[in-house]
Amino acid sequence: MKRKGPVTKIKEDIKEKEEKVKELNDKYLRAAAELDNYRKLMQKEMRLYRKSCKIEFFRKVIPVLESFDRALSGAALNEDYDNFYKGVQIIQRQLKDALKSLGLIEFSGLGEVFDPGRHEAVATVPTDEQPEDIVVEEISKGYIIDDQIIKPAKVCVSKQKKGGQQDGENNRD
Repeated sequence: MKRKGPVTKIKEDIKEKEEKVKELNDKYLRAAAELDNYRKLMQKEMRLYRKSCKIEFFRKVIPVLESFDRALSGAALNEDYDNFYKGVQIIQRQLKDALKSLGLIEFSGLGEVFDPGRHEAVATVPTDEQPEDIVVEEISKGYIIDDQIIKPAKVCVSKQKKGGQQDGENNRD
């Protein structure tokens, strides 16, 4: 057996290290490619999911739109506004049911303690009949999806009367 000198040992070490670097670089490139493919797959799945959500939404809402079309075309032919009003009420209920089936929850703040996370105060109402910061009037309802408020209820909030104000004065915020 031939003895190896220090230069030969170093050359073999370098060659071994270069092979190891080449192997690790190859693994790195494969992992980077897999990650890129996974990212593209997730983007594609997200697009498909969003599309399916839109389709589900429109499948629920289109019948309501068609009901409005029928009601409006019927109203042009018939001047019976009581029936038109009842028809629009039915359509409103149909729309609320469709939106509820998609997870929309409607809420009111009337009579509750004012909560800036759930309510948007649009006015204060001076009163001695209610404690301060109670919702005494509702301008519009609030809406929640999956425990997240997407639209707070617009409300008027009670405020204790001060000596100089008359009944019925509203202070708008």
